[in-house]
Amino acid sequence: MKCQTPECTGEHEAGTISHQVIYRERTFVIHHVPADVCPECGEAVLSQETIFHIESLLPRKARSKKDAFAYEV
Repeated sequence: MKCQTPECTGEHEAGTISHQVIYRERTFVIHHVPADVCPECGEAVLSQETIFHIESLLPRKARSKKDAFAYEV
């Protein structure tokens, strides 16, 4: 997929990122999130499926005192 950042000519590639989410007034960092990433500018795009999966993980992970966790399938 072509990068959507203005003036960037890169093509997105499959990769992983660390993604920050605010949930119930807490900030969580989720590591190893699958995303399409532009190697030139770093723009990352999450699939709708990945977003839904993160939303399903957050209620369970919010019970923990940890503010960072790994993306799990």
